[in-house]
Amino acid sequence: MLKNKRIRLVEASNENVNLLIKWTLDSNAQGPYKSVPDMNEDALKTLFLHNNERQYYMIQTIDGKPIGRFYYRKWQFTSDPHTIDWELNIIIADPDERGKGYGTDAQKLVITHLQSQQHTNSIFAYTMNDNMGERKALEKCGFECVGDLNHDYYTIDLGALKAEHFVLYILK
Repeated sequence: MLKNKRIRLVEASNENVNLLIKWTLDSNAQGPYKSVPDMNEDALKTLFLHNNERQYYMIQTIDGKPIGRFYYRKWQFTSDPHTIDWELNIIIADPDERGKGYGTDAQKLVITHLQSQQHTNSIFAYTMNDNMGERKALEKCGFECVGDLNHDYYTIDLGALKAEHFVLYILK
């Protein structure tokens, strides 16, 4: 568990995975900048609990109220197995809790954790151009916007989505 004075990040587990799945399949919980994935509950459970590249967390207020989901994902954009780039991804699933700084707090906790990991090369995130709340949160955490997601190093396949609709942030 990672925590500060306002929130705690609890690793995805059999105890909380059903709520994580529920939020993932709920467009209201996903918010206006995410979409419901084309995955069933079993596939999501496997993703949340048994993925070697992603670590999922439930975001809770310090008093234990579940408010969102966070994960970081391991990328290797080079052939060097000791060069790890970490992607951050977050949703504040409870609409009443958005805009209160919980996302910023969660990202700061994970940044500190990932910076202590051996082989960390960089930490990055991307979001939709018009997601001003997340853009502001990333800047508060020390990220710098480097332009749209068409990038020479951070080569991410978004499928049918267009990279120019997203902006890339890299931790300074």
